[in-house]
Amino acid sequence: MNDRFLFKEDSGDVFTLNATGALVYRLYSEGLPPREIAKRLKSRYEVGEAQALDDVHAFLAQVRIHGFILKA
Repeated sequence: MNDRFLFKEDSGDVFTLNATGALVYRLYSEGLPPREIAKRLKSRYEVGEAQALDDVHAFLAQVRIHGFILKA
């Protein structure tokens, strides 16, 4: 299993990421915009760019809701 975890010390919340989620989170944390992340996912996986962008936005929304990303 190649899962990664995000952990909030103040609340003890844990968010489990699969390898793709970990990649998206890392790239976003490094400052890449969602569209660029989607392009990288498109080249890595057999998925269209529009679907990849939708998935990136959905993922970022979830980690933001849980407080693991503070910037919009």
